[in-house]
Parts: sequence; C-alpha cells; structure tokens
Amino acid sequence: MRAAKSLLIVLPAIAAAPAFGAQFWQQPIGYLGVEQNSNLDLTPGGQGSSMGYVGSLADIIGIGTPETTTTIKPRIDYREYPNDTSDNRLEGYLDFDSSYKSQRSSANIFGEIDHRDELNAELSQAVYDDVNPNAPTQPQTGRTQTGATRDSGYVVPSYAFNVTQRVAVGASGMYQKVDYSPNDDVRYVNFDYYQGKLFTTWTFTQNSDLTFGAYENHFNATRYDSSAKAAGGSVDLSTSWTPLFSTRAGIVVQHSEIDNLIPPAFNGSVNTWGGSFSAIYKGEVQQLRADLSRNITPSGGGSVYVNEQAQLEYDRRITQRLTLTTAALYLRNRGLTPGFNENARNYLRTVVEGKWMITPTWFVQGGYQYLWQKYTENPDGAANNRIYLRIGYQGLNRQW
Repeated sequence: MRAAKSLLIVLPAIAAAPAFGAQFWQQPIGYLGVEQNSNLDLTPGGQGSSMGYVGSLADIIGIGTPETTTTIKPRIDYREYPNDTSDNRLEGYLDFDSSYKSQRSSANIFGEIDHRDELNAELSQAVYDDVNPNAPTQPQTGRTQTGATRDSGYVVPSYAFNVTQRVAVGASGMYQKVDYSPNDDVRYVNFDYYQGKLFTTWTFTQNSDLTFGAYENHFNATRYDSSAKAAGGSVDLSTSWTPLFSTRAGIVVQHSEIDNLIPPAFNGSVNTWGGSFSAIYKGEVQQLRADLSRNITPSGGGSVYVNEQAQLEYDRRITQRLTLTTAALYLRNRGLTPGFNENARNYLRTVVEGKWMITPTWFVQGGYQYLWQKYTENPDGAANNRIYLRIGYQGLNRQW
C-alpha cells in the first residue's frame, strides 16, 4: 500500500527529530489467550460456537525532550480458530503520535497504519485506543467476509502559532487510504480521503478556549465512479473545569457535492450537520471517558455516511493489583445521499473485563463482550457472546 510505505518513511524522521538530548523509554506488552464465541462472524440466524487462541506482541516506544513527545506503538496479533480455520489471521498495527510545543507555536502529527482481517477491522472497538483514542473518521461498514482483509492508513498533521497570548491561528490536514482484498462496488470500496483546515483559537478565560474553523475535503473511490467534494465550518469549545475534569463540545455544518455512479446513482448537492460532546475525568484510582457525536465520514460502503455514535469507558483500580474496565459503544450510520443505504446499520458492543497483576509485570486478564448488529435492509440481526482469558507480560511504564 503506497500510503503505508510513505508513512513508514516519515516515521523515522518523526522519531529522530527530537532525539538530541532526548529521554527514551519503552514498555513491551504481550499475552496469550483463549476465547469462546457464540457467533464469531455475526451471521444472521447464528453460526455455532467456536473456540479460538490469540497471541499479541506490542511495544510502546517513547521519546521525550522539554519541547517534544513522541510515542510509537507497533503491534502484531495472531488468531487461530481450530474449528473455523478461515478466520485464522496474522494482523499488524502501527500507531504513532508526536507533538512539539514552544512559547509561540505548537505542532502535532498522529496516525495509524494497519493490516487487519475484516472481522476485526469492520467491527468498531468499545475500548479507546491508548495512543490515538479519537480516530478522525469511521469508515467501518460492519460487513465481514471470511478470509478477506483490509489495509488502511491515515495521518493527521497540525500546526498552531500564538499571535497573542489569547489568539492563535493554525492549519491541519488529513490523508486516509483504505484498501480491501477483495473489493467490490457496494460493501468493500477502496478509497482515498483528503482534508485541509484553517482555524483560529481564542482563549477567553484561563481554562476555556473557542476554536473557529473552515475546511475542505475530498472523497474518491479508487476503482469505482464515486466521489464527493465538501466544504464546511466548525466551532469547538474546550473547557478544563478542574485539573481532573475537562469537556469539549463542537458543531459542524457541511455542503457536499456528490457524484456517485455506483447504484443507486446520485449527482447533486447535500447540506448536513455534525456535532460532538466529549468528557474526560482522570482521578487517582478511576478514569471516565465519554463521547457523543454525529460525524460526517467517508465509508468503505462507497460514499459519505453520517455516523451517530455514543461511546463510554470507565476504568477503576479496585486494589493495588486489580483493575476493572467497562466500556460500551453504540452507533447508527446512514448514507448521506438518498437511497444509498446498503450499509445502513445499528451496532452495539459492550465490554466488562478485569485485570489482575500477579507481579509488577505479569498479569491475568479475563472478560466478556457482547456484540449486536442489524442492517436496515435485513430484518434479521446478529449477536455474538465472547468470553476470554489471557495471561501476559506488561513492562513498567515510563519512569520519570
């Protein structure tokens, strides 16, 4: 994938930039696990239970200086299902986040590259990613095909300059590429997506700032005749209520020009809106993160969709060694253009899991997940109950 190769060339430069006089740290993580699924592929009408084995290896690599922080997390997963060998898969991920801050300016670049089985790539996770918790788009369709894979990558750079103590101006961009193997003209459509944005931030109190933005984006299906050009504006309000609690609220209005020859064909303009609200609380023994959003997003369904989504995660340290995590994700997505709802669906995923540190670095983790999905054009939904147990190693976190 050309996008992945380009990002792999850029990443060493990101990491090397702050290397002079830098502090390095790393946290290797790995586990072996077993799981039981009642309907692994979310097949309407049921599939029969299947047991599987999962192995994962990851490393969180950090580089820090007084002005910069860089985090890179490579990870590989292997899944094997003795009674369902078509779902066996080796998957690879690479997350990165690098930021710079001086007295007058700040910059950031983050992104992800992955090669995944559609079974995992197209079914959104309920637990937030620890490096990039807020993905800029939601291209998932929920469609899965046995043995099929998805290669994807995105990168989001941004820069801001403080004109005064209260006013900053800046620019951000985004590029995303998604490739399916195999691909088709309805459910697995390869695409490129670009976005550029200019913004102004006004810090009107010590704890609050208001950001006004204007942007343009372009969606282009790479093997089929479907494209969309859009322009819009956004307003975001961020507030740190206390050192432990912060919120962010925003609204977006967008005008899109869509030319889609994939049936049902559509050529015309659409006006729509989006919005979001997020809250984060970080205490000494507990953490809560919640997001409620209506996002306008490119989709592997071959056009632009609207995702209405609610996500919640609560983590609590019960004892010095025992941690409990509960999370839930609900989404409802519909095509932006009339009639383009082949992949319109409702989706729910919930997680309850516990993690016990046997030693400062070795752990046992077990949990339960429930997945449910229903497409509007199919009267039958599908659900999966998953129970899993893992034993693993987690290196010590950054030592200050």
